[in-house]
Amino acid sequence: MTTESASSSSWLEPLLLREASQRAEGFSDDARARMNPWVVAAQARFRVARELRDPETQAVALGLLKEAAFFALCALEVSVSADEPPASSPQQAWRRFDERAEKPLGAPEQLVLVRSAFGTDDALSVDRVPSHQANELRLAAEASVAWLLSLVEVRTLPELERARLIRVALAAVGLVVIAWGLVAYWLSLTAIEPR
Repeated sequence: MTTESASSSSWLEPLLLREASQRAEGFSDDARARMNPWVVAAQARFRVARELRDPETQAVALGLLKEAAFFALCALEVSVSADEPPASSPQQAWRRFDERAEKPLGAPEQLVLVRSAFGTDDALSVDRVPSHQANELRLAAEASVAWLLSLVEVRTLPELERARLIRVALAAVGLVVIAWGLVAYWLSLTAIEPR
């Protein structure tokens, strides 16, 4: 796929789920089962962190993003092997991620910043981030955690196919409703137009 076609279809990915299906093919059912608790925990923290937007909760959001990144890294680890236990600390998880033979594609540019802030075992590391740097780290962390979560896919191919069908059907219904609304609006304008 060319760069142009990839960028033009990237906005369709939430609807078509092609990349998610390709990722799902790379994981066995056992790997999905091992990853699932880690992914669920990471997604929960990521969702809550994205809701916390005021300055008073910035450190809490960063803490949740740090945990979400750690859990996503653990999910990646357990997807490869059932024999080796996942990392026991953020520092170990980031080190193992850096040592991977195959580097995942599409890493955000800010990953280095996030890795330096989140790759420490200091429990108060995010609380010590200066307030003028917290927002930059927050945006970088959201992009990086979203990317890490995109590397693991716990849904099966049939689940993704069902989701795709439902999304396409809802999009089609939405387009029909919008088109009908525009036609009705145009007809009402022509009806009240002075003769």
